[in-house]
Amino acid sequence: MFADIDDQLRSLRGRTVWMINSAEQGGGVAEMMPQLITLLREIGIQTQWIVIESDDPTFFDFTKRIHNLLHGVGVPEISAEEISCYERESRHIADSIQRCLGPDDIVVCHDPQPLAAGALAVAETGVPSIWCSHIGRDEITPQTKAGWEYLRPWIREYDRTVFSLPEYIPEFLRAKTVCISPAIDPLSPKNKSLAPQELLSLLVNSALVEMSRAITNSPLDRDQPVQRLQPDGSLEPAIIPDDFGILSRPFVLQISRWDRLKGLSPLLRAFVHLKKQNEENTNSNDYKKIASTGLVLAGPSIRSVADDPEGQLVFDELCQEWQRVPPELKRDIALLVMPEDNHDSALVVNALQRCATVVVQNSLQEGFGLTVTEAMWKGALTVGADRGGIRAQICDNENGKLIPDPEAPAEVASVLKTVLTESDEEGVWTHNAQENVRNEYLIFQQARRWIAILDAVGRSHRQNLER
Repeated sequence: MFADIDDQLRSLRGRTVWMINSAEQGGGVAEMMPQLITLLREIGIQTQWIVIESDDPTFFDFTKRIHNLLHGVGVPEISAEEISCYERESRHIADSIQRCLGPDDIVVCHDPQPLAAGALAVAETGVPSIWCSHIGRDEITPQTKAGWEYLRPWIREYDRTVFSLPEYIPEFLRAKTVCISPAIDPLSPKNKSLAPQELLSLLVNSALVEMSRAITNSPLDRDQPVQRLQPDGSLEPAIIPDDFGILSRPFVLQISRWDRLKGLSPLLRAFVHLKKQNEENTNSNDYKKIASTGLVLAGPSIRSVADDPEGQLVFDELCQEWQRVPPELKRDIALLVMPEDNHDSALVVNALQRCATVVVQNSLQEGFGLTVTEAMWKGALTVGADRGGIRAQICDNENGKLIPDPEAPAEVASVLKTVLTESDEEGVWTHNAQENVRNEYLIFQQARRWIAILDAVGRSHRQNLER
């Protein structure tokens, strides 16, 4: 796949690559897109970015349903009304896409949201095309079958498909699919190294740590602090009602979208189980360590993730569950909402991951899990559910720890106790984790793979025209 890169770049000269997805901010694709596009532009590939929009909320309700079906969750029946809305809105979006395309351009659509719109545009213009799926499940269920059967006619319009993992590829796509893992940019605000004074500045000026005065020359907008759920249900700066102890206590961290599939509620219940179990063993050697440990569950501002209509509902459900936690345990659990500004949010995530004792991704299903990649790159002790892309990154007891059943609080609590109290291998695990990311999951390797498939699709299209 890695032919001479100079030859590949010459082949792509004069073409514009159009990357199309459904959100400008948030995690996953939205986060990877600016980094990948910038790198492709720097090496001479003209690359543009289209973020699709719809005025009909049913459109994103339906694409979220499809997203869940491909993960094996939800009711597998798809209604005529849902199909009508998706196809009507896709027609409008396709018209906008077509107006941008030149005859030598290449279209790359990401995930189900722009799939049909892109298919309509490439069918009518004849430009080469790629559809990229960042989601899936490694087994066939009624839900995954229903999702792929609906998407199948649209996917057929594309020349090639890209998947994150080979286990996610449906049988009907195997002949024209390559795998390209998601990746992180080690120089981005979320992943760059932080000097001690910069780390402290981020924590203080985002209201995560209390000091007598703010630190000057902060890279953050102090008018957008990290917010923390309060007992009355409101959101206030994270140092209210007190400093949670980000710098002074061990804490377990999960950062993710407000999505049921991210396993936030089971993790919260597991933490409560761990604490209650610890109170029954006050004479154990591990008692003080666990007694002082906190849990931080952090996610984006609801308004910043435009293509996820379930976010507010899931966040509200998690808030209600936190309210039911016994008062003596509630003070050890912080629910945090990141700043709306994407740059500020990325810096805060960086700081939190570097301070955490353990970074967890307790997903019930996971397409890939870049939060795992980010934590491993920073040398954090990383724990993740034995699911999808997390399993592909974490090798149990070699570079982290896997949770066999992320929905079982007792099992999750057992793994947390192990990593919090039995850390003899921590240094070896974190070193191995960082090396794994360096070798497999940095954006430089990802860009090389994208150049190869863009070149292959472009050449094939040119050859077909010459016949």
